[in-house]
Amino acid sequence: MLKIVLGLVLLAHGIGHSLGLLQLSKVATINPAWQGDSWILSNLAGATMTHVIAAVLWTAALLGFVLLAGVVVGWLPATWWSPLAIAAAAASLLGLLLFPSAFPTSSTIGALVVDVLVLAAVLLSDWGPSDLQA
Repeated sequence: MLKIVLGLVLLAHGIGHSLGLLQLSKVATINPAWQGDSWILSNLAGATMTHVIAAVLWTAALLGFVLLAGVVVGWLPATWWSPLAIAAAAASLLGLLLFPSAFPTSSTIGALVVDVLVLAAVLLSDWGPSDLQA
């Protein structure tokens, strides 16, 4: 049961990153204050490159966390856990750092919590889904 709950949390977190992609492509307005700009990148790289970077980060986080959910429930190899968890959480954290107004504040805080917990599980406690009871 815990594997399913954890898998659903990771899946929801991954899918949540699609909101950034939806806003970038102007399909939906998630946070009216965010127009795809970055507090640091927009002036350095320009709007087009900033949008590309945002899209790459949100896509990497989306795919990474969806795949992590598959690892947790046993559909994908357990050996994928650590590298995928680090990469997905890093992409998400970098996206949150570069684009802090992309999501509503509560979503940003929730994403930050999940990212930090995933990194702590991997880097500090060497935890993996195989540690869960079947």
